Amino acid sequence: MTEREKLVTPALALVSLTLFLGAQVPNVFVLSPRFLSDRGYHEDEIGVVMGAFNLASLAVSPAVGWLCLRFGHARVMAAGCVIAAAGAVRFAFADETVGFATGRALQGLGFANILVGAAAYVAETAPPGRLGEALGLAGVLTLAAQAVGPVIAAVLHDLSGWTAVWWFGAAAGVVGAGVALALPAVARHELADDGPRGPAVMTLAATVLAGVGFGAIWTFLADHGPRAGVEHVTPFFVAYVIAAISVRLFLGTLSDRIGRRAAAAPALCGHAVILIGMALLGETWHLVVIGLVYGFCHGVYYPTLQAMVVERSGGRRSRAVAAATFAFGAGVTGAAFALGPVAHHFGYPAIYAVASGCGALAAVLVWSERENATRPEAWPTAPPTSRS
Repeated sequence: MTEREKLVTPALALVSLTLFLGAQVPNVFVLSPRFLSDRGYHEDEIGVVMGAFNLASLAVSPAVGWLCLRFGHARVMAAGCVIAAAGAVRFAFADETVGFATGRALQGLGFANILVGAAAYVAETAPPGRLGEALGLAGVLTLAAQAVGPVIAAVLHDLSGWTAVWWFGAAAGVVGAGVALALPAVARHELADDGPRGPAVMTLAATVLAGVGFGAIWTFLADHGPRAGVEHVTPFFVAYVIAAISVRLFLGTLSDRIGRRAAAAPALCGHAVILIGMALLGETWHLVVIGLVYGFCHGVYYPTLQAMVVERSGGRRSRAVAAATFAFGAGVTGAAFALGPVAHHFGYPAIYAVASGCGALAAVLVWSERENATRPEAWPTAPPTSRS
């Protein structure tokens, strides 16, 4: 295997580590709904604070692809880590809704630069015919952060209180910025014509709908769990990440081998079914089962949807990744703001029923996408060059 065909490289390791550290910032804040609830905030206000992260991330995501091409992927990711860390500090000093929301918004701005920048970096350097595998593998440590973050937050809270949680997040962001700056630069592909052109409308719409389910879990589970009789929700995150990581490590080539639609549509159906389980939550073991199934499905459909969008970009890979991330973020943001009032009036089970319906529709839309738009393309790529 030649150097250009290698999938696991020092550059991939560095971008994955940057993702892990940058993702620690928002993921230690997954338990913040419990903090806000203890301080007397109700579901609508919790939704606003948590949704501020998603709204800010959504607002900046479309521009990140251009920023990467203008300033370099490494600098964009490093700046994102610093901004996210600043958001953690702002949250630590807040004492009202506006301050908490501002802190979360800064985290969202920063994390969008980290997440999109990293995925764009991987899309630019993926070996021919291994795009889905590369995108999935790069996200393994991000998934690890989703499990480790809430656990670290719970331990730090029990040992030292909430302030220790917020400052840990800030420190992780600063370290992540240093790692990002060690990444080598990549050659630009923005003007390359190496794939079929045209927006993957159905795929982007399905990505939005899939994001609704993700947002329903990540925004409200920390408060939903105790109300449903499950005091600790961390078993869900651990089970979710174990399953999602296992899929990406052992089934990472699935969509590259059998086709994007054949991989994504069944995974989205499973995503829809297991969200009904969240509506019926009542025991800790329920969270373990739900986490395992949801993690398996998300581990398949998320990188596959990204790859589907990138393969329609006609060479505009960084911008395609930004579009896919924007679409998923739109669903997550919509869930945070729209489902909060639904939960307030009808209870949390209602929001998971809605999210399940969105997931089922997403599966239909993916299957409706044209087959020739989802078939993997063996694009040539350029390896990393000088440091950025």
